[in-house]
Amino acid sequence: MTSKRIIPWGIQVVREGGLPAIAVFVFHVVASSGFDAYAYFPALDIPMHFLGGMAIAYLFHRASITASACGIIGPFHRVTHAVLVVSLTCTAAVFWEFAEFTVDRFFLARSQLGLTDTLADMFLGICGGITLLAATRFGGRVEEPESTSP
Repeated sequence: MTSKRIIPWGIQVVREGGLPAIAVFVFHVVASSGFDAYAYFPALDIPMHFLGGMAIAYLFHRASITASACGIIGPFHRVTHAVLVVSLTCTAAVFWEFAEFTVDRFFLARSQLGLTDTLADMFLGICGGITLLAATRFGGRVEEPESTSP
């Protein structure tokens, strides 16, 4: 793998799959910092984690497909693709909660309400990712790269 393949791939991934993740993140920042929306509407946390899981799974979904097409990873395979997307989505959910913990601990924020809240947030993010993957699978939206199709 050379930077001649990685950099164009990264740009293509952000162009094709980055917008939903960026939009959910910007909405979260504006809602929490600008409007203190989570204090007024605590239930907003539920759809935001679900949508965040969907958005990051879509980014990983597009990244996997374009990586196969660019020759960065092996040929596209539905099972490998699903395992990769779900695994990366789970990892992103865990790291998001690590970030919330760090912000709470060092900046005295109050985004984590306890262990149950943290686990529910991770569960919702993972469910969002699995929902996205199921929608792409059963909706016929997984485009197998032409160069690697059998």
